[in-house]
Amino acid sequence: MTLEQKIKTKIKEYGAISFSEFMKFALYDETEGFYAHGGAGRKKDFITSPEVGPLFGKLISQAIDKCWIEFGKPSHFAFLECGAGPGTLAKSILRSQMQCKDALKYIAVESSSQQSLTHPSTVQTLSTMPKEIEVGIIFANELLDNLPFDIFESQNDGSWLEVKITVDDENISETLIPNNEKAPPYTLETPNVRVPVQREAQKWLKDALKILHNGQIIVIDYAVESFESQQKQHWLRTYRQHEVDTHPLKDIGQSDITTDVDISQLARVVPPTSIRTQAQWLRDLGLESLVEKSKQQWKMHAHNPDLTALEARSAIGESEALTDLTGLGSFKVLEWSVKS
Repeated sequence: MTLEQKIKTKIKEYGAISFSEFMKFALYDETEGFYAHGGAGRKKDFITSPEVGPLFGKLISQAIDKCWIEFGKPSHFAFLECGAGPGTLAKSILRSQMQCKDALKYIAVESSSQQSLTHPSTVQTLSTMPKEIEVGIIFANELLDNLPFDIFESQNDGSWLEVKITVDDENISETLIPNNEKAPPYTLETPNVRVPVQREAQKWLKDALKILHNGQIIVIDYAVESFESQQKQHWLRTYRQHEVDTHPLKDIGQSDITTDVDISQLARVVPPTSIRTQAQWLRDLGLESLVEKSKQQWKMHAHNPDLTALEARSAIGESEALTDLTGLGSFKVLEWSVKS
């Protein structure tokens, strides 16, 4: 049975399904969902910060050391990466020279068994988050944007209709259905505006806050302050082989489906302790110092470069990509400090 047949069977049996349920099929079906074969990488569908190069991982290792020192240099310190994909970030971090290396336990959470196959042997790979972490960091880079979300459309009278997925003449299509129970807790004066309701992202944050006793939760993603105040166009996007589209019912299972993260929806769980752009956050972690060292290293060895010198030259370009305010540099870094 193909993925589309699975979706049609579900709809014919139970009626129209929510957009979030459709996303679970399209992205996370174990054999035919997008993450069973697609994902991040230059030869795949999109580039995330870890795929730019090892510099991002080196800077995250600085964040790990900083938190470890802040919490008194404990003998056991966990770094839990949620949505670890093929393990690109883990490889970069574990190659870095960290003060907390002997105390560090790296846990990679990845629901796709296919993606987990390439994780480093020194990490603990889990399909779901553990029950508790005494002290450490829970980290999610570009995860919350494609956790399943529902979609609602504003109406002339201030009410909302839910965008659900149905089958019409054997084609998978949309339908609008009243659903006041799950609608956004605000009204919009403008009709026919669609917004995401990100309950899975809220649940992820609640779970992370429950699991972590001491440390930090760090979320990096493209985000808006609030869909209530920022009626952004084209927030619903798909990615396939580095091409961006806005039609999630096309190429089902072959494209990533994503949205901007609504910070106000996460703040209803607990407001973030800190919000910065990725560009500023990386600078605060010592980006400019690392790049300056890379420039000096390249200058010294450019005439006869070894692997270290080539990595140094690469780091200069990586820094530009990671801080580009028209791209990755504009992403928001949301932090929650947790102390029991």
